[in-house]
Amino acid sequence: MPNFQITSQVSATLPYVWSKFDQKLLAKLSPPFPIARIIQFDGCHVNDKVCIELDFLLYRTRWYSVISSFKADASSYVFVDEGTSVPFGIKTWRHEHRIESISPNECAIIDKIQFQTNYKLLDWLLFPLIWGMIIYRIPFYKKYLHQPQ
Repeated sequence: MPNFQITSQVSATLPYVWSKFDQKLLAKLSPPFPIARIIQFDGCHVNDKVCIELDFLLYRTRWYSVISSFKADASSYVFVDEGTSVPFGIKTWRHEHRIESISPNECAIIDKIQFQTNYKLLDWLLFPLIWGMIIYRIPFYKKYLHQPQ
Protein backbone atom coordinates (compact mmCIF):
# COMPACT_ATOMS: atom_id res chain seq x y z
CA MET A 1 0.00 0.00 0.00
CA PRO A 2 1.62 3.29 -1.05
CA ASN A 3 2.05 5.78 1.77
CA PHE A 4 3.99 8.96 2.38
CA GLN A 5 4.24 11.93 4.72
CA ILE A 6 4.78 15.60 3.92
CA THR A 7 5.52 18.22 6.60
CA SER A 8 4.99 21.96 6.23
CA GLN A 9 6.02 24.59 8.77
CA VAL A 10 4.00 27.76 9.31
CA SER A 11 4.60 30.83 11.43
CA ALA A 12 1.51 30.81 13.61
CA THR A 13 0.17 29.59 16.93
CA LEU A 14 -1.61 26.26 17.16
CA PRO A 15 -5.03 27.81 17.96
CA TYR A 16 -4.70 30.20 15.01
CA VAL A 17 -3.84 27.43 12.55
CA TRP A 18 -6.64 25.20 13.81
CA SER A 19 -9.15 28.06 13.47
CA LYS A 20 -8.27 28.25 9.76
CA PHE A 21 -8.84 24.55 9.01
CA ASP A 22 -12.19 25.04 7.33
CA GLN A 23 -13.94 24.96 3.96
CA LYS A 24 -12.18 28.13 2.82
CA LEU A 25 -8.76 26.53 3.37
CA LEU A 26 -9.86 23.35 1.59
CA ALA A 27 -10.88 25.44 -1.43
CA LYS A 28 -7.50 27.23 -1.46
CA LEU A 29 -5.59 23.93 -1.32
CA SER A 30 -7.19 22.56 -4.48
CA PRO A 31 -4.84 22.48 -7.47
CA PRO A 32 -5.90 24.32 -10.64
CA PHE A 33 -6.64 21.05 -12.42
CA PRO A 34 -8.84 19.21 -12.13
CA ILE A 35 -11.30 21.92 -11.16
CA ALA A 36 -12.56 21.05 -7.68
CA ARG A 37 -15.90 22.17 -6.31
CA ILE A 38 -16.79 21.52 -2.69
CA ILE A 39 -20.25 19.96 -2.58
CA GLN A 40 -20.29 19.21 1.15
CA PHE A 41 -17.99 20.15 4.03
CA ASP A 42 -19.31 19.39 7.50
CA GLY A 43 -16.03 20.04 9.33
CA CYS A 44 -13.08 18.13 10.80
CA HIS A 45 -14.71 16.13 13.61
CA VAL A 46 -15.79 12.50 13.79
CA ASN A 47 -18.55 11.61 11.30
CA ASP A 48 -18.27 14.91 9.43
CA LYS A 49 -18.55 14.35 5.70
CA VAL A 50 -16.74 15.91 2.75
CA CYS A 51 -17.72 15.64 -0.90
CA ILE A 52 -15.67 17.22 -3.68
CA GLU A 53 -16.65 17.21 -7.34
CA LEU A 54 -13.65 16.93 -9.67
CA ASP A 55 -14.15 18.36 -13.15
CA PHE A 56 -11.75 17.11 -15.83
CA LEU A 57 -13.64 19.12 -18.51
CA LEU A 58 -14.86 16.01 -20.36
CA TYR A 59 -15.46 13.96 -17.23
CA ARG A 60 -16.75 14.73 -13.75
CA THR A 61 -16.54 12.55 -10.67
CA ARG A 62 -17.04 12.92 -6.93
CA TRP A 63 -14.74 12.12 -4.03
CA TYR A 64 -16.50 11.28 -0.75
CA SER A 65 -14.76 11.07 2.62
CA VAL A 66 -15.79 10.87 6.26
CA ILE A 67 -13.81 12.01 9.28
CA SER A 68 -13.11 8.78 11.17
CA SER A 69 -11.14 10.13 14.13
CA PHE A 70 -10.35 13.38 15.88
CA LYS A 71 -8.02 14.13 18.80
CA ALA A 72 -6.93 17.43 20.31
CA ASP A 73 -4.69 18.37 23.20
CA ALA A 74 -2.55 21.34 24.22
CA SER A 75 0.13 20.57 21.61
CA SER A 76 -1.73 19.13 18.62
CA TYR A 77 -4.88 18.55 16.60
CA VAL A 78 -5.21 15.34 14.62
CA PHE A 79 -8.04 14.18 12.39
CA VAL A 80 -8.31 11.46 9.78
CA ASP A 81 -10.40 11.45 6.64
CA GLU A 82 -11.14 8.10 5.04
CA GLY A 83 -12.53 7.73 1.55
CA THR A 84 -15.98 6.20 1.35
CA SER A 85 -16.27 6.50 -2.44
CA VAL A 86 -13.07 7.53 -4.18
CA PRO A 87 -12.48 7.70 -7.96
CA PHE A 88 -9.53 6.48 -10.06
CA GLY A 89 -9.76 2.89 -8.87
CA ILE A 90 -8.72 3.79 -5.32
CA LYS A 91 -10.30 1.23 -3.01
CA THR A 92 -8.84 2.52 0.28
CA TRP A 93 -7.91 6.08 1.21
CA ARG A 94 -6.66 7.37 4.57
CA HIS A 95 -5.39 10.91 5.11
CA GLU A 96 -4.18 11.87 8.58
CA HIS A 97 -3.99 15.62 9.13
CA ARG A 98 -1.75 16.50 12.07
CA ILE A 99 -1.13 20.05 13.33
CA GLU A 100 1.59 20.20 15.97
CA SER A 101 2.94 23.12 17.93
CA ILE A 102 6.74 23.19 17.57
CA SER A 103 7.26 26.52 19.36
CA PRO A 104 4.94 29.23 20.72
CA ASN A 105 4.61 30.84 17.27
CA GLU A 106 5.29 27.97 14.90
CA CYS A 107 3.41 24.86 13.84
CA ALA A 108 4.06 21.83 11.70
CA ILE A 109 1.30 20.56 9.44
CA ILE A 110 1.84 16.90 8.70
CA ASP A 111 -0.09 15.13 5.97
CA LYS A 112 0.13 11.33 6.10
CA ILE A 113 -1.40 9.58 3.11
CA GLN A 114 -2.14 5.89 2.58
CA PHE A 115 -4.09 4.57 -0.40
CA GLN A 116 -4.51 1.41 -2.41
CA THR A 117 -6.11 0.34 -5.66
CA ASN A 118 -6.77 -3.19 -6.86
CA TYR A 119 -3.55 -3.14 -8.90
CA LYS A 120 0.03 -2.50 -7.77
CA LEU A 121 0.83 -0.88 -11.12
CA LEU A 122 -2.06 1.58 -10.70
CA ASP A 123 -0.89 2.30 -7.13
CA TRP A 124 2.49 3.38 -8.46
CA LEU A 125 1.03 5.31 -11.40
CA LEU A 126 -1.20 7.32 -9.04
CA PHE A 127 1.52 7.84 -6.41
CA PRO A 128 3.27 10.82 -8.11
CA LEU A 129 -0.07 12.50 -8.87
CA ILE A 130 -1.31 12.21 -5.29
CA TRP A 131 2.10 13.17 -3.89
CA GLY A 132 2.08 16.24 -6.16
CA MET A 133 -1.40 17.25 -4.95
CA ILE A 134 -0.13 17.28 -1.36
CA ILE A 135 3.18 19.01 -2.14
CA TYR A 136 1.14 21.67 -3.95
CA ARG A 137 -0.34 22.66 -0.56
CA ILE A 138 2.90 23.82 1.06
CA PRO A 139 3.00 27.41 -0.28
CA PHE A 140 -0.71 27.84 0.47
CA TYR A 141 -0.24 26.64 4.02
CA LYS A 142 2.66 29.07 4.49
CA LYS A 143 0.80 32.03 2.99
CA TYR A 144 -2.76 31.48 4.17
CA LEU A 145 -1.90 30.23 7.67
CA HIS A 146 0.82 32.81 8.41
CA GLN A 147 -0.26 34.69 11.51
CA PRO A 148 0.30 38.45 11.46
CA GLN A 149 2.35 39.57 14.43
